Amino acid sequence: MNLLVTGATGFVGSHFLDALSGRPGDVTVLVRSTSDLTHLDNPAWSGGPLHIRRITGSLEDEEALGEAVEGAEAVVHLAALTRAKNEAEFRKANEDGTRKLLRAAKDSDTCRRFIYLSSLAAAGPAEPGKPVEPEDDPRPLTAYGRSKLAGEAACREVAEEIETIILRPPAVYGPRDHDLLSFFKLANAGVLPVPLGPARFLQLIHVQDLVVAIRQSISAQKATGVYHVAEDAAYSWSNVLALMSEAVGKRGRRIPIPQMVFQLAGALSGGLGRVVGKPQIFDRDKARELLAPGWLCEVERARSDLGFSASIPLEKGLRSTAAWYREKGWLR
Repeated sequence: MNLLVTGATGFVGSHFLDALSGRPGDVTVLVRSTSDLTHLDNPAWSGGPLHIRRITGSLEDEEALGEAVEGAEAVVHLAALTRAKNEAEFRKANEDGTRKLLRAAKDSDTCRRFIYLSSLAAAGPAEPGKPVEPEDDPRPLTAYGRSKLAGEAACREVAEEIETIILRPPAVYGPRDHDLLSFFKLANAGVLPVPLGPARFLQLIHVQDLVVAIRQSISAQKATGVYHVAEDAAYSWSNVLALMSEAVGKRGRRIPIPQMVFQLAGALSGGLGRVVGKPQIFDRDKARELLAPGWLCEVERARSDLGFSASIPLEKGLRSTAAWYREKGWLR
């Protein structure tokens, strides 16, 4: 099947291309002029069965989008803005960009399926003891979550004209990920900051499992709508940080942090980002996510419709991620 992939140079996208590299097929990738193309220039791929066509442009460039979707039977939309200075920036990329790509896909003569990588942030947090269901009314906490939900709405608007599949993973981790690296560094320093209050439970997914879910979404028969894709296991923040400590080979010290301190740290970090013009990993919205009651989701629909079940347990995934960080010098 001929595919168009956006976000191919990013964390998830690069792993997705790795999974395709040994298989025959034609893949078009939309890359920005400022993208790091190092992974796309992988010499191990040269002469292989996968043919990659590059189109330089952005989700704002309608001419490039039209060229990119030409001949594609499915679009795998992985590109997203995960950090921004304000909500308008999130909306421009994650909503407006998705709408333009959907329009190009609809206007093509070949595209029959559109796979949109959303986020559990679009659904919002779970109530204690009640995982979020795909049909539940969304309650996003953050600007990012609202922008991803708006992208989902754009997909639903064209669902009668093109098959649309929306994947909502929780926190994604694995080699090449920058967002959870700061937690690994804290664990490596022997520090395990845990917010005071009731235990908060969450699910995660290893990037290689997410790639499997994306691939199965391409070929699944009669699949449509929203799917939550995650490891079918709940972990408290204390569990997650303790497993990170084991993964880096350190004995961590659990440090209870008042919720107000998390909120203040998020506000200060976000303020610094606005001053220097560079969005930070941790800000007020991230503090809200950490302090939410939980991030749990139902995964049975993905199992029944997509044939997907995560296979990498958190302990194993964190160990392999920590090993990769050390090998690349990201973790000392």
